[in-house]
Amino acid sequence: MMKRATISDVAKRVGVSPTAVSFAFNNPSQLNAATVEQILAAARELGYAPNPHARALLSRRTGVLGVIVPQSLFAIYANPYFATFLQGIGSLCDDQALGLLTVSPLEGSLTSAIARAPVDGFIIVGLNENHDEVAPLRKRGIPVVIVDGHAHTTTSVNVDDEDGAYAAARHLLSHGHPHLTILTFEPVPLLEAHKASVGANRLQGYRRAVQEAGLEWAAQLVEPSISGVEDGEHCFLFLWEQGQRPTAVLCMSDAVAIGVVRAALQLGLRVPDDLEVIGFDDIPAANLITPSLSTVHQPIFEKGRTAAELLVARLEGDTPAETVVLATELVLRGTTR
Repeated sequence: MMKRATISDVAKRVGVSPTAVSFAFNNPSQLNAATVEQILAAARELGYAPNPHARALLSRRTGVLGVIVPQSLFAIYANPYFATFLQGIGSLCDDQALGLLTVSPLEGSLTSAIARAPVDGFIIVGLNENHDEVAPLRKRGIPVVIVDGHAHTTTSVNVDDEDGAYAAARHLLSHGHPHLTILTFEPVPLLEAHKASVGANRLQGYRRAVQEAGLEWAAQLVEPSISGVEDGEHCFLFLWEQGQRPTAVLCMSDAVAIGVVRAALQLGLRVPDDLEVIGFDDIPAANLITPSLSTVHQPIFEKGRTAAELLVARLEGDTPAETVVLATELVLRGTTR
């Protein structure tokens, strides 16, 4: 096995000090351009690269941001929402020459995964600041930004989920639908138990519109459907097999809504004549399906980038906690009349 090249090997090859080699990689403005090029060329020839762990120990920074998501990596990367959200974070990381690490439960434990993550701070998605996995981070003084979660004492970035859901439900109810169905992330009792969560806020928006329309809010309006395209498709087909005949469906995510549209077309239903559907998120695929999906637009990319900007600001100084709430907008396309 070949011996790994060291900083001293590069310095000896060029005839400079190890400090000069360090400057060439970390602060090249301290040297003339010709010397920097000689050092970098020698490093390439010898196969030398700075040790990131040693650099992190010296600077007390890893140059990496962590994104905590309490789902499996498979679920994260299968969800098109996260692709856009991570793209927003990544755009800031590119600008700041930072790395990005996605942290999901390790062997069923989010705490274990967090403990092993070599990052400077965390963007935490879908958990409140007092959650069991979040509280220890804050006690240790690790900078965090909460996204899609409740926070009083630390920085958070959310969208107006309740208002977006209310606008969607109000629009469909104005068409006088006799059979409205709402597809949620979880059963109603779980959503209501997690107050101020994304699902609870969207459910409150739907409920407010139903009650303002003079209709009775009933549990049978709501069906849990997780968050994937296949979930939405299977859920709608199951409801149909059970004899339910919804004329309008509100979905807490676009992925589920796309699944509903697929199922409806399989059943020979005309969308939007026989069935109107509104999703939530406005992922890129919403405008690519036929008919195109009516949905509640939330600025997913901007939410990710804003969270990253706020985390970097916290890393660079003791900035006060901020509460950012981004607006939503109802976007009407081909799945509504």
